[in-house]
Amino acid sequence: METFFKILLWFGLIFSSFSWPLEVQPPIDFDVNSQSKLKVYVNFPLKVVNPKIERAVIVVHGVARNADEYFSYALKSAMQEGVENETLIIAPHFKIDSDSKEFNELYWSESWKFGDKSHGDRVSSYEIIDKLITEISSNGHFPSLKKVTLIGHSAGGQFVARYSAGSLPPTHSQLKLTYVIANPSSYLYFGPERWDGEKSFAIPDAGCPEYDVYPYGLNHPNSYMGQTSSQELQKRFNSRDIFLLLGNQDTLTEYLDMSCEANLQGKNRWERGLTYYRFIKSYFPESHLQWREVPGIGHSGEEMIQSSQAKSLLFH
Repeated sequence: METFFKILLWFGLIFSSFSWPLEVQPPIDFDVNSQSKLKVYVNFPLKVVNPKIERAVIVVHGVARNADEYFSYALKSAMQEGVENETLIIAPHFKIDSDSKEFNELYWSESWKFGDKSHGDRVSSYEIIDKLITEISSNGHFPSLKKVTLIGHSAGGQFVARYSAGSLPPTHSQLKLTYVIANPSSYLYFGPERWDGEKSFAIPDAGCPEYDVYPYGLNHPNSYMGQTSSQELQKRFNSRDIFLLLGNQDTLTEYLDMSCEANLQGKNRWERGLTYYRFIKSYFPESHLQWREVPGIGHSGEEMIQSSQAKSLLFH
């Protein structure tokens, strides 16, 4: 009998240390309008009353459009924090023309990350987040919902960096919205000045004539961003709870925007993030923008979303 219990204990130790992969369920159809839909990954149904849900996390994938993996990163983080039963996780899938698609499924060019309109039905990718937030906060299915956090990494970080300035205020006045911008290639500047590489911000010399054109600056914005004045974009961005989440080892150039417009913002993502924070605090000292360093992490969506710094913003 003693031997039998030793065997059970041995098996228990093995299985307790084994990390089982998360099983991600197929995405659901989110009806954007009567003729268009988008695939989204969710951990709870959107149209079933669930009073346990207190917070929602909307996670935006990177350029690889691997929404299922980003969904699993966020879900695993919630499970590690023990809050998976009270957290709604949503990962929209922004497809492009080369992806396989169903009938009436929206798709974009690569500029989905800047809020451009889809092909065909011409819906801004930023409108999708507007509609998702309205859906979960206004339909009565999540009566205990108090907080929604939008987080994006890499191309998803570029998405959140612009959306956090251009999006309309929530219709639900009691809902707390937080935006987390993780390791993007570039930022939206609210003025023509850029860091001179030494000691100050100044208007750069000629040689990159479109450096202040959207998505890098406020000139010639797309239709979604253009519906709001430049002054109001600045006001919204600086009054909102926005966090830069920067991996201090994200100093390589793989998949980095190397255009002259982006290079005027810094050499790499780490430098561009710190410079942008310095710009905002220099020109808009009243801004609520904060930053969080993730030590030892480079350009990894999984490690960033599962960092203690991200968890504190997403789940607490």
